[in-house]
Amino acid sequence: MTKVKVELIDVYCRDTEDVTGADDFYLVGGLVGGKTTKAILTTPIKINDKQRKSFKPDQAILFEGEIPEGQSVKGGLKAYDEDFTKNWAEADRSKNRYGETVNWAKYGETVKKISSAISGAIAATGSQEAVAGTILSAATTAEGILDSLKKDDLLGSTELEISSTGPSHEERAWKISTTAGWSTWDYTLTYRITRS
Repeated sequence: MTKVKVELIDVYCRDTEDVTGADDFYLVGGLVGGKTTKAILTTPIKINDKQRKSFKPDQAILFEGEIPEGQSVKGGLKAYDEDFTKNWAEADRSKNRYGETVNWAKYGETVKKISSAISGAIAATGSQEAVAGTILSAATTAEGILDSLKKDDLLGSTELEISSTGPSHEERAWKISTTAGWSTWDYTLTYRITRS
C-alpha cells in the first residue's frame, strides 16, 4: 500500500474571465482511490490579473488515502468563475459578500451530496475501477449543485489519474485557458502529489 496525498498549492491568474474586474474562482470535483472517496468543493477566491492565490487549508487537500500497489487515484476537477452567489460558497462567515445571510450548514450538506453521488456512480459500474470521467461527471451533477453550476462560467475541466507508483514528491500544473470568443481567460492551477 502507498499513502497518496494530493493537495492544492495555488492558482495563478494571467487573465480573468470577467472583462470588468476580478473573477471568483472555485473548484468542484472528486477523487477516488483504494477505499477513499473525496468530494472537492472550494469556496470562491476573488482573483484578478497577475495575482497568485492560495486555497483555504481545510479545502486544499484534494485526496489522502492508501492505494494498493498498481492502482491509481482517479477523478477530476472543474474550474468555475462564480457569477451567482451560493448558500454553500462562504462557509466561514455569517453573511456572504453580498450581505445576504447564509445557512453555512449547506456547505457540508453539498459536500456530502457530492460524495454520495460519486459513491452511487461507482456502485452502478459494479467496480471500484470506475473511469475518471464517470467520477467527475457524478461530482458535478450531484443533487443540489448542478443548477448552481449552470449559472456560473465553466473555465475548464480535467480528468486525473494519479498512480500509486512514482516519485515521493511531484508537482503538476493544470493550465486553464481560452483565447476564443468575447471573453478570454488564462489560469494555472498547481498541485502537489506526495507518495509514502
